[in-house]
Amino acid sequence: MPGLLGMYMLRKIRKSSLFWHYLLDEKRSHARLIRTAMRVTIPNLFFVLMIALSGGCSRRVPEHFSAWRLTSSDKQIWAAFEDAPEQPVISYLKSGKHTLRYWSIGSEALPVVLLVHGAPSSMVKYRRWFRDSSFYNKVRLVAVDRPGYGKSGYGKAIKSIDEQAKILEPLVERLAARGPVTLYGSSYGASVAARITMRQPDKIGALVLQSASLLPGAERTPKTAYWIRSPLGVFFPKWARVATKEKFSHQKALEAIQDGWQNIKCPVWVIHGDQDDLIYPSNADHAVNMLKPHTQVKDIRIEHARHNIFWRMPDSIQHYILESVSSCRR
Repeated sequence: MPGLLGMYMLRKIRKSSLFWHYLLDEKRSHARLIRTAMRVTIPNLFFVLMIALSGGCSRRVPEHFSAWRLTSSDKQIWAAFEDAPEQPVISYLKSGKHTLRYWSIGSEALPVVLLVHGAPSSMVKYRRWFRDSSFYNKVRLVAVDRPGYGKSGYGKAIKSIDEQAKILEPLVERLAARGPVTLYGSSYGASVAARITMRQPDKIGALVLQSASLLPGAERTPKTAYWIRSPLGVFFPKWARVATKEKFSHQKALEAIQDGWQNIKCPVWVIHGDQDDLIYPSNADHAVNMLKPHTQVKDIRIEHARHNIFWRMPDSIQHYILESVSSCRR
């Protein structure tokens, strides 16, 4: 039954596309937009709620998009790691008017790897690595909730990549107290990681950019994002709204950081799927071209891979991170 309801819901939503033609036409009056929404789109929300309450779509939702992993509390994390051989440490750090939450595992004497997630996500994305003693016995893993996600100002979008990098600076300075850190970022997190390295080149010993968005305009905007940006966005969770605000500001935010490539002096790993249809491979081409005149670059293209490299081959990403650590400039 839930499967049938799901199919019916999708058909109903497709028929509501008329509303979005009205929404994107600025010449239409607000009153007409509201009437169209009430007549065409709002009834379909009833079916969305039915499916959500019945759990009919749960099998179709990727594991990493489950609600608790995007909004998990410290208590939930500790409970999830109750059976782990080593407990992670959860910390908070003030950065101006912002508060950052991050967690770490591994000896403080080990080289530090800072992990920066994409959108939408949270630091809990890296839970698998935080359970892998073969990894955290070689490096100290630190993952942070980016501004707007998890417990780092949840729901408050910071649309500037440069501003996000600035907010994370105190954390980088703390982690680099014993020497430069290895910085890993994926997708939107890689945009922020690149800017951090531009702003704090002496703090970063190696940089890993995976599925990175770095070329302005060279990415796809999912259709769902237009729904979330509309007046109906209030029906979506805060993490979805934050990710959407970042998405529609991304081109301008990337244009604003293109003047800093020459500041990156550490070795860089650029990892990208050759069939990525969300963040196009031209982003990797751009990064390599901008970096090569200034530093050593390892260009890695994963054949037949799309944007889900981290979820498909986490062990391979782990291998490249350890490789970068061994080459980290200290």
